[in-house]
Amino acid sequence: MSLIVESLQNAKVKQILRWREKSSARRKDGVCLVEGAREVQRALKSGWIIKECYTRPEVDFAEPGMRMRPLACSNEVFEKMVLRQRGVDVLAVFEIQQWTLDQVELDENSMILVLDGIEKPGNVGAILRTANAAGVNLVLTSSLQCDVYAAEVIRNSLGGIFDVQLVDGDRTEIQQWLMNQKIPVLQMHLGASKSPYEMDLTGPIAVVFGSEDRGLDGSWNMLPGERIKLPMLGIVDSLNVSVSAGVLLFEAGRQRSIKN
Repeated sequence: MSLIVESLQNAKVKQILRWREKSSARRKDGVCLVEGAREVQRALKSGWIIKECYTRPEVDFAEPGMRMRPLACSNEVFEKMVLRQRGVDVLAVFEIQQWTLDQVELDENSMILVLDGIEKPGNVGAILRTANAAGVNLVLTSSLQCDVYAAEVIRNSLGGIFDVQLVDGDRTEIQQWLMNQKIPVLQMHLGASKSPYEMDLTGPIAVVFGSEDRGLDGSWNMLPGERIKLPMLGIVDSLNVSVSAGVLLFEAGRQRSIKN
């Protein structure tokens, strides 16, 4: 009979709980927690390195590239280890595949997404899911107010985070890199007058989305480019940032497919 972990005092369980509760501990150890069989499979398929794996009792989980047997935990213990208890039977620890700006690979028509100062991990995850689906070449997270590798981000991205070039940096570093690349920057801004539907989005572009509460930092006005906004037909003047990103990215993808 296979061993089942039934105590929260187990050293491995205590480490998982520490990682779950403290983003600083995850960053220090260079790991992220991935919840759900589908997300773990996608991380493995994308070449991420798995370090540990845990399951509920009686769950048989084995994938190419694991090179380990998952450790079964009692339902009580497993549910303390994960954020989402329903529909989650697998939890894995992965080594974070950290990109740097020096490693970024772009083509002549690259579409770059910049997430600046966004504070909600659910929004970040949803946007990463959309970015992967829309064929974004690069995502730059600029001075985020949440951990881009948090379990909630990964879960909401449906594993899309594993299949996109992602660089996490501070605002000044990201802005300087964009200026050096001579890539025009489009700011999603409530004060804009232009709509993406009347613009050419087929060339190399970077689109910046800011915090829903505070908007974009004024320093973005120093970069070459324009402000744009989605046309609003009702009494509201804005959409959720993840919805806005989806509309804009798929409009850019539509224009690029026509051009090609």
